[in-house]
Amino acid sequence: MRAVMRIPELAQRDRFVRRAVLLRGVWAVVGEDGLGRVASPSGGNREVTLFWSNELEAARWSEVIAKNPRVKKIPTNEFITDILPKLAELGRMVGVDWTSAPLEVELDPKDLDIRLRHACVEMFLQRARSDRSVWMLEDADGPALLVAKLHAGRLMLPCWGSRAEAEQRIEGPWAKMLAVEIPLTNFVSTTLPWLKQQDWLVAPGHAPGGSTVEIEPGELARRIEPEAFAISA
Repeated sequence: MRAVMRIPELAQRDRFVRRAVLLRGVWAVVGEDGLGRVASPSGGNREVTLFWSNELEAARWSEVIAKNPRVKKIPTNEFITDILPKLAELGRMVGVDWTSAPLEVELDPKDLDIRLRHACVEMFLQRARSDRSVWMLEDADGPALLVAKLHAGRLMLPCWGSRAEAEQRIEGPWAKMLAVEIPLTNFVSTTLPWLKQQDWLVAPGHAPGGSTVEIEPGELARRIEPEAFAISA
């Protein structure tokens, strides 16, 4: 992989990230040996596992990179929390949106993980502003909470921009919880100040894993509606 990516490569990477979050998935080729991959064109005896944000492009490559291939859509949440960590453990790179053009973008799985999570936060902000609401999980004991990974001793509140995203997390310890819609005004004027009082954090667009984006409540309030709200971080 090049030490410094060129502008066309950066553009292709960023387009892949945006589409992966917007479409809530990426496409891969699955064959007899698992996910389709090739030897890295940049050398180093590394393999590159390929993914696309366009199903047709994945299908075009299917016969080239796998035996008995099929094209599979991988949900973005699964891609972040399961596929990328496994590729990092295997020491593989990630190739995104390869086409017949001579532009073969290779990314470190950990770097792509971080970029996707931050893109999920931006999507959360867009949906929250558009729908004027935020979704959380709750039961009789209150909202779902998690132990912060990057801030020792603190809790954080996961929240999402849509019902579908929240309901995807109703499993395991949260299996009996319900997805609850909070009007955006209430979320910013009541929920976030309450989190600040507790010295807790907020995890918008939360997906499991070590690279979770953890934000101070005041910072999230400013990012949602910077002109209308001002909560001291």
